[in-house]
Amino acid sequence: PTASMSKTMTMYMVFDALKSGKIQLTTMCPVSEKAWRMGGSKMFVEVGKEVSIDDLIKGVIIQSGNDATVVLAECLAGSEDRFAADMTAKARELGMTGSNFMNASGWPDPDHYSTPRDLALLAWHIIKDFPEYYHYFSMTEYSFNGITQQNRDPLLTRVKGADGLKTGHTEEAGYGLIGSAQRNGRRVIMVISGLASMKDREAEGTRLMNWALDSFKLARLYKAGAEVGRAKVAYGTVKEVPLILTQNVDMVIPIRTTSTDIAASLEYKAPIIAPLKKGEQVGVMKVTVPEIGTKEYPIVVGDDLIAKGFMGRTFEKIIHAVSAPK
Repeated sequence: PTASMSKTMTMYMVFDALKSGKIQLTTMCPVSEKAWRMGGSKMFVEVGKEVSIDDLIKGVIIQSGNDATVVLAECLAGSEDRFAADMTAKARELGMTGSNFMNASGWPDPDHYSTPRDLALLAWHIIKDFPEYYHYFSMTEYSFNGITQQNRDPLLTRVKGADGLKTGHTEEAGYGLIGSAQRNGRRVIMVISGLASMKDREAEGTRLMNWALDSFKLARLYKAGAEVGRAKVAYGTVKEVPLILTQNVDMVIPIRTTSTDIAASLEYKAPIIAPLKKGEQVGVMKVTVPEIGTKEYPIVVGDDLIAKGFMGRTFEKIIHAVSAPK
């Protein structure tokens, strides 16, 4: 169960509608009786009145208003049920394969659920897809109808570089948090759920985020275009060709990692058979970092490989046949 952490999916839908021009921050949305009657955390909207999209965003993110989510759902889709179906469809588009939404607020429902992986992926998409709206998540308080409420995210005031995203709590879900922070050009997104109390969420969220930020660094191990080896060439006018990386090898590594801890190996079918065009992929470079794992990066030939003429290829085949082990 997601509790209010699924309000991040509601916000994705709102930001998407803003970016497409379907709505504006100044668009006014009517408050239905259903929205007004919502229990749990509230923004305290008033039935029969209208509230701007801008105010409703703040009411959802900062005040975690269940009433505000229903107003937004009805304003964008006509009904909360339709909006929830749209949320699930959008989640599938984003690759959130373990999520299903039955409402806009995270109100308990056996068919309303997600996973830590999915919620982390959603947070990444919000940050990447809507940088112009992400600042809402770092606001620490908001006043509406004369009532001031504080943002429940404990990281904002306790972790340097923290800038979002959303807490959640119900009896069934426990206390949860989607958090993000950025230091030294590296962003960490984390999801925790099922904790026993607000105090536990504050302590564990702060500990986990600081550990992730302080214990690792982003390192450029190789630059795109670097020559990482040379391969023998068969049936070509040259005997060997440089092997080139096509992209930067950027990896998150433990702070204590040294260059001697990192292992790199080339995997390709040798020898390279001419002809080939410069830039054609012939294999991969595998880079292994302790505690992190192994990643693969494409390697290509750095020069055009021109094949020998018929006689040259025939002579080379004869030499290979004679020198082959019996």
